[in-house]
Amino acid sequence: MAAKKARKSRSTSATKTRAGFVSTATADTDIPDYVVVELRYEAPVAFTATRFAAPAAAEPQAASLNEVLSKFDIKTMRSQFHLPADTIRSRVEVAAKLPSEPQPARFAKRGMDADFIQSGFVQVVPKSGAEAKKIVTALKRQKAVWDAYVAPRPVPAMPAGSAAGSRNFEPSQGYLYDAPNGIGAAAVWGLAGAKGSGITICDIEGNWNRQHEDLPSGIPLLGGTVIDDLGWRNHGTAVLGEMISIPDARGCVGISHQAKGAVHSAVINGVFNTAGAISNAAAQLKKGDVILIELQATGPNGNYVAMQYWSDIFAAIKAAVDKGITVVEAAGNGNENFDLAVFNNTGLQKDSGAIVVGAGVPPTNHVDFDGFGAGLPSYASLGVPRSRIFFSNYGKIVNVQGWGWHVTTLGYGDAQGGASENTWYTLRFSGTSSASPIVTGAVACLQGRARAKNGAPMTPKKVRNILMTTGTPQQGGPGVPLTQHIGPLPNLVEAMKKV
Repeated sequence: MAAKKARKSRSTSATKTRAGFVSTATADTDIPDYVVVELRYEAPVAFTATRFAAPAAAEPQAASLNEVLSKFDIKTMRSQFHLPADTIRSRVEVAAKLPSEPQPARFAKRGMDADFIQSGFVQVVPKSGAEAKKIVTALKRQKAVWDAYVAPRPVPAMPAGSAAGSRNFEPSQGYLYDAPNGIGAAAVWGLAGAKGSGITICDIEGNWNRQHEDLPSGIPLLGGTVIDDLGWRNHGTAVLGEMISIPDARGCVGISHQAKGAVHSAVINGVFNTAGAISNAAAQLKKGDVILIELQATGPNGNYVAMQYWSDIFAAIKAAVDKGITVVEAAGNGNENFDLAVFNNTGLQKDSGAIVVGAGVPPTNHVDFDGFGAGLPSYASLGVPRSRIFFSNYGKIVNVQGWGWHVTTLGYGDAQGGASENTWYTLRFSGTSSASPIVTGAVACLQGRARAKNGAPMTPKKVRNILMTTGTPQQGGPGVPLTQHIGPLPNLVEAMKKV
């Protein structure tokens, strides 16, 4: 019978067996089973490539072993430890002087060194691995044999890192977990409504891959024309992933994964009209729902600022908030101080009612191996966790922060790529773009809990106040003092106590 053929691996990265978790990304190659025979120390028996041998006094033992093997088709016999023939022959002389069942420590001076002990292990390889168990049973009955067994077949000690199907990236989503490093989302999911149930989140930007495998089906486009561009599509997909990724055995899990997702493009009638997008989205939402503004634009200093700088957008945000819809807005990545005189009498120094989100340094507070362009070398420090990340805008109107780097979510394909965008994942989403969905997910969790516990959502102002007063405080760092205000990181465990 031929050796076992290779078995096809499964599509998952690991399988639970009786023995534990084993990789299924490997296959059993054409390596046959064989038998390991351990001769008794005191048995003066040697062996060659085809048979056992012994001096006259022990010939009956060798003959009995050879008779057993004659009933099987043996391919070869050899030392399990690859010892030379003279070492195998020399074991006979030592073994002949030993009493029955000698103790190695007691008789070490009689030549029972490592070579002698190892010389008693014989590798018996049958032509058919299927006969190995039968050979073991027969040899165990022999006087010269201490033990015999089928050699173990090793497998990798850890599950494989890749598979035909998508990997589970949830362990990399540190922002889900407990304060001070995360927002404590996973810790509150057991509360009724606290996964965002009953809440709709509408993301306003340019495009999304709504067919991604880790997003719920049927996410509606409420209005506008999507921008046919991979960069916009990756960005929107990553944003949705942080909030509403499906909880399953692959990909990520959203902070508020029971919330419903919706999207609205900022392009209306062929032009960018963020105010119109906010107004149109608000008209289709209800009290307790959330609008996320995932946009920034160039301000008077030539740097990116939050969208409420412009009065039409400020007015649209205020109207949505007055309707009972919580608006979450990215502060932008321009390294701007919104308290400067140049912003006097603009929306950057007035309260629109939105929750404005800055970007903080995550607990993984170093740039990865790719660096950050020419300005920041590979593995440079980003600063102190929860301090302002160097590019984040800041000021009195910035209310809370989220992780501004190393956010695991959907899209881009650096963590998992492939031919289809539907299976792309990233470990590197960043900026106030990655920070704002973290806060938005927290808002949806709070409002879902409020509906379940109290029968109605909270006002946007109360939600904002809870996040600001219960969050894990901002920290100062080199070059980024606390006066550069971006606010605390949400702490849902403490926030839920205020619902």
